[in-house]
Amino acid sequence: MAALRRFASGAALLLALARGEEDFDCTHCNVGESFEEFLKPDVEDAEYASDVHLMWPTHVEVIPLTTDVGGWLPPSFNENIAKEAIKGWRDFQDIHVPKMPKDSHIRHQMGVSRNDAFFTWQKEFFENGGIVQKGGKQEPNTSWPEMNGLPEYQKLRQIVDKMSRRYLTRSGLSKKSAKELKNSIFNWAAIHGAGEFHGPHTHVGEYHVAVFYAQVGNAAGKIRFGDPRGHSPPFGRSLIHTPKAGHLVMFPSWLSHMATVTAPEASNSGGDDPYRVIFSFNIGPEYGPLPCHKWWSDPTGDMRFQRKSKIDPKALGL
Repeated sequence: MAALRRFASGAALLLALARGEEDFDCTHCNVGESFEEFLKPDVEDAEYASDVHLMWPTHVEVIPLTTDVGGWLPPSFNENIAKEAIKGWRDFQDIHVPKMPKDSHIRHQMGVSRNDAFFTWQKEFFENGGIVQKGGKQEPNTSWPEMNGLPEYQKLRQIVDKMSRRYLTRSGLSKKSAKELKNSIFNWAAIHGAGEFHGPHTHVGEYHVAVFYAQVGNAAGKIRFGDPRGHSPPFGRSLIHTPKAGHLVMFPSWLSHMATVTAPEASNSGGDDPYRVIFSFNIGPEYGPLPCHKWWSDPTGDMRFQRKSKIDPKALGL
């Protein structure tokens, strides 16, 4: 296994040199043993043992944050974040969009998908510090001071940062590298009503992705993960997770996923806000997503582990 890693590292170095990349000092791609914390070899008293290799598993983790789903925070944590997200979503449509120039790309996008326009609005604030430039003119400030000032929101970002480093350590990154990793966390809110969904997609170029469920109704859609091995038999499988409010789900950026449709009956489920409210997180390099020629360095793309497995010839009738 060590020889295999040395070969992989050597191949990566040759590849980098061939591309003329002088800054090969990669801070995140030195992947070692994964899942060491709970997959211990049990062969201390074994006279004979085999080497078992598991290559390139897909690491999905569901973390309960609030007490009603098995976590440590009060349910009000979700409720306050969801309330502000819905308010901001409505303000975006009723206040911010009408103030934008008629030729604004965000206004145009509203006619196609409200959530896509809402995403663009949040992303451009993140990238431009609250001011969106268009044709030399400033569009209205797109900051979200109410959300940024919410203690629960700041706590959520802190949790994602800490859990991200834990996730990467489990994926094989050294604890030192994970602790010192300089990352960027971009997150955005999405509000899904009856009949709405988000089709299959990936976030390739990030270290990994996270989704936090702030509000989930009985008729809300689920999150479906596609099979990264492809669709030819015996593959083509899928993992469907039924989220609850308070769940934080982490997974590789290259794993295809989708939010299935929120059923039409959600509009009749009672309550003022029968919406699915989620926050998506891109956790990646501080300088922006990895360019395609560096995707090979994704730490979650080379996860593997090796364990000793006890062999008892007598019990096997050998």
